[in-house]
Amino acid sequence: MADLPPQIPSPGEIFLDHVGWFVPDIEDAASAFERLGFALTPFAAQHNADPDGGPPVPAGTGNRCAMLRRGYLEILTPVAGVETPLAEQMRRSIARYAGVHLIAFTVADTTAAQSRLADGGFRPQAPVHLRRPIELADGAAAEVAFTVIRVPSDAMPEGRIQILTQETPDLVWQETLITRDNGVGALSGVVLCVPDPAGDAARFARFLDRKVAGRRQYFTIDLDRGRLAFTDVEHAARLLPGAPLPGLPCMAAVALAADDPQIARDLYAARGVALLATKDGTVRIAPRDAGGATLVIHPTDQPWPPQAL
Repeated sequence: MADLPPQIPSPGEIFLDHVGWFVPDIEDAASAFERLGFALTPFAAQHNADPDGGPPVPAGTGNRCAMLRRGYLEILTPVAGVETPLAEQMRRSIARYAGVHLIAFTVADTTAAQSRLADGGFRPQAPVHLRRPIELADGAAAEVAFTVIRVPSDAMPEGRIQILTQETPDLVWQETLITRDNGVGALSGVVLCVPDPAGDAARFARFLDRKVAGRRQYFTIDLDRGRLAFTDVEHAARLLPGAPLPGLPCMAAVALAADDPQIARDLYAARGVALLATKDGTVRIAPRDAGGATLVIHPTDQPWPPQAL
């Protein structure tokens, strides 16, 4: 992709880092994503670093990821036999609907972000030092590291909304892991369908320290990389015609940028993937074929979700 923004934000910036699907069967979900042309990392059980210096503590969840030139998609599932509050939260989310339940934003300084969230009344939890084993291209073992700030579920009821720092970006975005077959280059946006678009967008704006734009039940927040849109059921039907919603609130659509969306269109025609009808030049995959959320592949020079309806 031409003129890519940085992978990691500078001080004061905030990026849309990744989104996460919560699913009951990760191999079924992985097969669906591979059919869509995404290259996935091997399954890895997640662990938290022990603050007392002991062995890593199982988080109760595991994942596979589709790495993009900028950002990534994450598929997560509870790990059988490991009971943790995080795994229980995931099971409750899956019981409501299988699909996108996680939005992660990245900053350069989680300490400053945690202080800002505390001042804003979001009651951030203590930072979690997340660890995930990986295998390098030469077969050597390595470990990727993140520091994650989460807030109580009632503070951000739309899902698991978190802020993190990427401590090992060169390991996370290894060249051999990057998706290429479908031409998708970057995670660019998320559409949330919510009960109170104006109020919920305003709360996210405080969480992210950014401004809201919009009117008439459709509002957007532009980050230093990426865009969020907030709308109600009526306007979601206009924005995402033919795409069912699992209920409110929900993360209804994920936007992906591609220099040439025709690459994805041709791939899906060859693989028999049915696309939703559209007149705006985007390629849209229905929730039934994309893990529970609509995927919208758009030209890099035509940002999506739109700034206004």
